[in-house]
Amino acid sequence: MHLTSTLIGLLICGLGIELPTRTAAQFWSVDPVTQWRKEALAERGSGICYRTLTVETINPNSRNRQFSYCCDGYVNKGTSQNLKCEPICSEDCSNGLCLAPEECECAPGYYRSNKRCRFVLE
Repeated sequence: MHLTSTLIGLLICGLGIELPTRTAAQFWSVDPVTQWRKEALAERGSGICYRTLTVETINPNSRNRQFSYCCDGYVNKGTSQNLKCEPICSEDCSNGLCLAPEECECAPGYYRSNKRCRFVLE
């Protein structure tokens, strides 16, 4: 008897609930330059180089130490503990990104002319 009354109560409650109505999906548009910048930075090399040095220690098994540093053509924008090596471009890279030393890539909608990224006029 208890099970039957519970099922009837659930059925009555279920009939009283409205089903959700269909709605149109909303999508946020992504700025193509922002998307390009994220992808280009993700593909850019770290610019971190490594070297192994032999140091004098009591334990002969721990004499080799590996050190990290910014490769040639890169500058450290972080700390000595947390390297953030960024490439150096002597040319103007505004409206673009310096992807490697002396390698500037223009953002979408810009082209390279006279060592600058210029807007494409259509």
